[in-house]
Amino acid sequence: MSSQAVHCSFGGCSEPASYKIAARWSDGRFAELKTYGFACSDHLGPVFQQAEQRQHEYRPAPNEVVEELAIYRYETGKRDRQLQRLWGLEENYRT
Repeated sequence: MSSQAVHCSFGGCSEPASYKIAARWSDGRFAELKTYGFACSDHLGPVFQQAEQRQHEYRPAPNEVVEELAIYRYETGKRDRQLQRLWGLEENYRT
């Protein structure tokens, strides 16, 4: 598995990502984390709020389920199911 640096999604920022903003997604047969963005420590709030807006605008297909947006500690090389969800941080940024 190659490891390529993932950078913050905030416009103009080239810092490495420390967080993954994602929601659990399923179509009834398959499930995964639907990624809405990556953030460095300085831009977690704005990236989360932009992701929250995009999620509110998304209209899932009849067979899709998209759960609430969550913040995960991003670690290069780890699979989604291995990422730690940071419950406390989420409440700081929800609108």
